[in-house]
Amino acid sequence: MNSTSPRRRRLTPIALLAALTAVGLVMAGCSATPSGTSTSGTSFKIGVFEVAQADLIDGVVTAFEKSVKKELGSDVTVTFDLQNANGDQSLTASLARDFASSDDDAFAVVGTPAVIALAQQIKDKPIFALAMGDPVGAGLAKSLEKPGGNVTGSIDYVEPALLLDKMLKIQPGLKSVGTVYDPSNQNMQVWVTALKKAAAKAKLTVTESTISGASDVAQAARSLNGRADSVLIGPDAVVVAGLDAVTAATTGSGTALYLSGGDASVTGVLASIGPDYPLTGTSAGKIAAKVLLGADPATTAFAVPTGLDVTINSATAKKLGLTVPQDVLDSATVL
Repeated sequence: MNSTSPRRRRLTPIALLAALTAVGLVMAGCSATPSGTSTSGTSFKIGVFEVAQADLIDGVVTAFEKSVKKELGSDVTVTFDLQNANGDQSLTASLARDFASSDDDAFAVVGTPAVIALAQQIKDKPIFALAMGDPVGAGLAKSLEKPGGNVTGSIDYVEPALLLDKMLKIQPGLKSVGTVYDPSNQNMQVWVTALKKAAAKAKLTVTESTISGASDVAQAARSLNGRADSVLIGPDAVVVAGLDAVTAATTGSGTALYLSGGDASVTGVLASIGPDYPLTGTSAGKIAAKVLLGADPATTAFAVPTGLDVTINSATAKKLGLTVPQDVLDSATVL
C-alpha cells in the first residue's frame, strides 16, 4: 500500500450543531462535550493514527471504533479519519503535523512513537492511546490513574517475567531468548530492560537485534539464527507489522517463536502470550466516549490488562518436535 495514502478515509467532517455552539457548549479543558448535556444531534470526528499496519493493529482499531459508537449511542454521529505511517519515522512526524492542523475533535493512536509525535503537536484536544506500553515512562502521563494531561486510553504492558514463566512451562529446557525491537521506541527500551532482568532471574540469556525501521525487520530476525533457541516479540508495532519476515527467519532455523500477544494462528508462531488486544481497543473506546461527553482526560485513568491469554499453535509445535505439557494445554487455547 502507498504509505502516503490513508488505508481508508471518510472525508466528510460533521461539525457540532450550531445550536450547541450558540448556547456556549464548548470544550471544557480537553473534553468535547460537557457532561450532563444532551447529545442528540452531536457529531465527532476522530483522527486515527497507526504507526504501522498489521492485522493485530487493525483489530485493536476496529474494536475501538465499534466501542466508541456503542458507548456514545445512536444519537451521536462519529466519523473516523485513518492514516498509517507504515513504520516510517519521517512519515510518522509528517502525519502528526497533518493531524495537528486538522479539524478532528480527538485522536486515537496506535504505536508509542506515533503517540509521542502527536502529543508533542497537540495539547488542547484529547489523544487516546490504544494498547500503549508505558505512557508514564514515555513522559505522557504522571500516572496511569491520573494522567494529568490530554493523553489517556489503554495499555498493553505485561511484565516480561510473566511471559518467560509461561515460555518455560511450554519449553522447560529453554536456555536463551532472542528479541527484535526498535530502540528509538521508549516503551520498548523499558520492556527490554525488564526482559533482561527477568531473564537473569530465570537463568536465561537474552540476545537483542535492533531495527531503525520496518525495512530492517527481516535482517534483524535472521541475525538471531543460531544465537537463541527461542524468539520473543514484544509489543513493538513496527516489528509486529513485519511478522511475516520474522516467521520466515525462525521457521527456517527451527526456532520457537513467541508473541507477547497477537495472532498465534500465523504459520511459524508457536504461542501467543499476552493481553486480549481487541479488548484493549474496546476499553479505550469506552474511555474515549466518556471524554468526548465531558470527562477530563487528565483525570480519566488508563485501562490496564486484566489477565494473560495463552494460545498454542499445535501445528508449529509438531513441526518443532515439541510436546507441550498437558497442564499448559489445559489452561490455553489450542489451535
